Amino acid sequence: MTPFASLPRRARLNRAALAALLAVLVALSLPLPAADSPPAPAADSTDKAIDRTSFSLKYPSDWKEDTAAKDYKPDNNFTLNSAHNSYIQFNITTKSDDLKKVLDNAVFNLDGLAITTLSKSPLDQWGGYKGMGVHLKGKILDSYPGGIRVFTFNTAHYNVLVVEFYYSQELDPVLGEMDFIDQNFKMKD
Repeated sequence: MTPFASLPRRARLNRAALAALLAVLVALSLPLPAADSPPAPAADSTDKAIDRTSFSLKYPSDWKEDTAAKDYKPDNNFTLNSAHNSYIQFNITTKSDDLKKVLDNAVFNLDGLAITTLSKSPLDQWGGYKGMGVHLKGKILDSYPGGIRVFTFNTAHYNVLVVEFYYSQELDPVLGEMDFIDQNFKMKD
């Protein structure tokens, strides 16, 4: 087994492969966001913010928006990288009809390629939004314990696909940060 220290290069290669796979997916639709979203965690003066036409979000200052990604589109396809090897990818598309199809396509393109899944747990909420999702836990690149949370929801005009990728070894430092991002992501329609 390769030492964890060599992971960043592999993680970057894996991230690029996952980004390419997810860019191919077409986000679809169904349940609407919860009317009574929980309040977002308080912002820290060092937090960063993104405010675009269709959404806004806040994220910790040590996370970075991956503007160098080949498929980077600031308004609808972008990734936030943690200070470690974890990341959250967002894909926002025009609303269509079938959230289950979006979820199934995303999981199909991840399970076995990026993660050898040992367990799957359903998700029905991400941040303040209701929708469909699955939490895959297993071995990243068939070697390192970790997980991928895939979630999709729709709004009046958009479908949103969110993929959260983490290694178990760094889950403690990034879990709270991922939750902060989840709670501070807001669609504007």
